[in-house]
Amino acid sequence: MSVRLTVGSYLMRPLDNPESTAFWESFMVTANPDGSRTAQTMSRFPGNTMVRFVTQTVAADFTPIDGFVRIYTDRVYQGAMVRHVSGDTIKSVVLPPDGGDLDLAEFPLDTPEMMLSYHPSAVEGWKLTKLDRSHSEPQTIHYLSSSLTWNGGTGGHGGVADMPVRYLGEEEVTVPAGTFLCHHYVWSTGKLDGDLEIWSTGKDEIVAKMNGPHRGFSWELDSYTLTEFGDAMEYVFEDK
Repeated sequence: MSVRLTVGSYLMRPLDNPESTAFWESFMVTANPDGSRTAQTMSRFPGNTMVRFVTQTVAADFTPIDGFVRIYTDRVYQGAMVRHVSGDTIKSVVLPPDGGDLDLAEFPLDTPEMMLSYHPSAVEGWKLTKLDRSHSEPQTIHYLSSSLTWNGGTGGHGGVADMPVRYLGEEEVTVPAGTFLCHHYVWSTGKLDGDLEIWSTGKDEIVAKMNGPHRGFSWELDSYTLTEFGDAMEYVFEDK
């Protein structure tokens, strides 16, 4: 099977001042030889108040496999967390910033639709792939978040959440990186982050745009490069 590589970045802009923009996130998403997908991201909040690194992998049908997140807030390393799905159990390991003992925990993977969340913008659409796209009535996403805050800025094992989402159909969205045919969702997070509009695109469900009126910002795909690698051998390495 071929390998598909998407590399890009996002900008953020205030909804009340759309001409003002700032860098938000860089990403690399790979469709792997076995059909699974891996996302690697670096998100930067304005003023470097938070910097977050995430690597996460899902199966071909977007079922979670594993993930890693490392966080810096106010220029201080806050630690890291690793997750791995083993059967119907999610194993979680927190790496404390001071090099102390590992903190271990387990969570049940209690439904086939349960997702894992690490907060990168590029693949926020992965949490929505288990929804029924045949109607626009509210549906529930069930996921284990890596953080208990809206911005994913806290460490620890996170927590389980259930939130309603509506699928609004397909539409074209134009962002700095181009025009993309997208699936459009409205995710109601309540007091956490209000209603989020998300547009995801392509085979890898990469987010093209996200609007957050509650915070007063939008996040838009600013650059986007897609490369397909076939199975042909470009070079042959011989044992010597």
